[in-house]
This record gives sequence, structure tokens and C-alpha cells, in this order.
Amino acid sequence: MNLKHRFSRRHLLQIGIGIGIAGVIGAIPAHADPARYPDQPVRIVVPYPVGGSVDFIARVLQPPLQEVLGQPVLIDNRGGASGMIGSSAVAKAKPDGYTLLLGGVQTHAMNVAVIKNMLYDPMKDFTPIIETTRANWILVANPGTRIRTPADMVAAARAKPDTLTYASSGNGSAAHLAFSLLASDLGIRITHVPYRGIAQGITDTISGQVNLVMGDQSTLLQHIKAGTLVAVAMTGKVRSPLLPEVPTIAETLIPGFDVQAWQGIWGPPGMEAGTAAAINTAFTKVLRHPPTVERLTVSGVDPAGGSVDQFTTFTRLELERWTGAARKANINPE
Repeated sequence: MNLKHRFSRRHLLQIGIGIGIAGVIGAIPAHADPARYPDQPVRIVVPYPVGGSVDFIARVLQPPLQEVLGQPVLIDNRGGASGMIGSSAVAKAKPDGYTLLLGGVQTHAMNVAVIKNMLYDPMKDFTPIIETTRANWILVANPGTRIRTPADMVAAARAKPDTLTYASSGNGSAAHLAFSLLASDLGIRITHVPYRGIAQGITDTISGQVNLVMGDQSTLLQHIKAGTLVAVAMTGKVRSPLLPEVPTIAETLIPGFDVQAWQGIWGPPGMEAGTAAAINTAFTKVLRHPPTVERLTVSGVDPAGGSVDQFTTFTRLELERWTGAARKANINPE
């Protein structure tokens, strides 16, 4: 076989391989086939560090979701920038249903109210799928403040304006917005003490360096039971079955006041409606699974659910609500 003949065969082989690869690439669909979904592992991006309240929810839902989908479910923690780092990664992912986001009120409602240069548009850059959970928050105080009721807090704030302090996980955080809304509605002045994470804020409230802090039950319940923090009020619309003696702000101070953390699942923009519906159905089954429901509720988290359309509408209303609350409290995006 001469050199020319060898080159010709090799050249033809390369052409054949190239045509084959092109054919395979051309055969890969831009979207997953809803009828076959899922046929590979599913990744859920949690835009917060391991060990936080959103990460807890992801890891409670993970095992039953794997059973329902029949595929591994991988948790990918990508914290940073108030949840925007992980959220932005999902917004740029392939819309095939295999990369999902477990975000919530901060990533898709509150951030827009306080962050000037967003890394994404919470409505345009995602496909809403389902609301997963809600967590009724608690307003707690250091025992040394002698604040035991919502009325006590208001009296203390009015007696010495700007003296009462509250902790949050940073400027523009959920607690910052919630306290600002509360103070604005009540006409009181309390001083914001921002931290880089709510854990240190809770520690300083326990030690007495800060007077008040607000957060989810799963985080604060242990401190209330230990007596190191005093439960003053629930911030949601209804009392908590875990703390039935603690009143709501709505029933004591501001009718209709409702601040809760909520979470949900989104996909990248442009997902097939059938794939989004299939994921919604899978999560609906998980959120009705009795052992999963029990594990969530004993931690102060309530399963949610609903259709894709309902979650789309809910997200839009929450976005409007919190941007309006920021304007009312004179918080400008920075």
C-alpha cells in the first residue's frame, strides 16, 4: 500500500468520523423529551451554603425525589451574593430539566428590591415549576430586654427611639426588609445591625449585644426551648403548632401582616412545558409523602405545592410586594 493510498483511507476515515459525530450532535434535541424524562441524574442547585435552612429542605426532599424520579438527585451548594451566584448559574444552564434551582423569597423577590445590579431577571430568566415549602418566622428577643410581647417591643422602641437593635444576615436580607416593613407600619425606629451571616447575629442576640432577631423556626426553636431567647411573635398569618401560645403580629399589632420564608423550584428559561409539568408532578408526590411531610413540619416548615401557573403568579405577586415594601421603608437598591 503506497503513501497516497494510506492517506486516502485515513482521510476517508476522518471524514466518516466527522460525519458520524455531526450526526450524533445533530440528533441531540435542544430540550428533553418529556415522555422520557428523566433518563439521567438531576442536579438541584442550592444557592446557599451547606447547613442552612434552604439546604435542609433540599436534603429532606432529596431521598423521596430520587424514589419518584428513579434517578440520582445531586445537591449542588453554590452560595454567595445573596443567593445570586447559584441562581445565575441555573439561569444560564441548558433548559433540559436536569439542572434545577431551589430558591425562594430572597432570590426571586427581595433581591430586586435592594440590589441595583442584579445578575439575572427573576421572572424572565427562569421557568417557574412549583412552590415547595413555607416557613413561619419567629421574632425573638434576648431575655434581658424584658420584651415578652409585641406590645412590649413597641413600648420599648417608642420610649427610646433608635436604641432597640435587631440583627440580620446583611443589608437587603430577608430579616432587614421584614424589620423595616414592621417598623414602617408601626411608626417606630429600631437600629439595624447587619452581619455576614445570621448565625453570628443569633449568637450576639443570645449574648445580649443585640436585642432582637427574626428567623425561621428550624433555626430558633432550639434556643427558645433552652431559654436563651424569648419568642415574642410569629410573623406569618397563623400561629405555629410548635409554639401555639405565641401570638402573631397580625393578631396583635398589624392586621394582615405576613412575613414568611418560602422556597420553590425553577428551571432555566425556555424549558418545555411538558418537562416543567413532569417535574411539578414529581415534587407534588414528594410534598404529599407522609414521612417527608412529618420531617418538614416538626422543623417548622410547611409543604406547599400547586401548579406551574399558580407558582408563576405567586412569584410575580411576591416580587411586587417586596419591591413595594422596600420603597415604603425608604430602602433604595444599592
